Amino acid sequence: MVWSSVRMCAVLEVLVVVFQVGGVASLCLNRLAAPGRWANRGRVGFVIALFGLGVAGTLCGRHDSVFAQFAGTTMTLLLIGMTLGGGRDDTPGTTRGLAVAETPWAA
Repeated sequence: MVWSSVRMCAVLEVLVVVFQVGGVASLCLNRLAAPGRWANRGRVGFVIALFGLGVAGTLCGRHDSVFAQFAGTTMTLLLIGMTLGGGRDDTPGTTRGLAVAETPWAA
């Protein structure tokens, strides 16, 4: 059996970098695209990138790699980037007030 010369730790570190770049790209796509198909794809990519960063960062931590800290920091910054700012409303149309006119019972 022939073993590869690539260490598992190096593969995980590359995965952390790939998920970091994918997360930033999907965050930009979600925030900058017009509401619709591309913004939704950015949102899905963002969730996949966060999940991948969590798994790859955890596995890097098992190998005592510093990339585990990079993954955690990137996850924190991506979540802050997603929650901050003036997000657009996903429901189109006008909003109604909370006060509703009541009908009189008897005149």
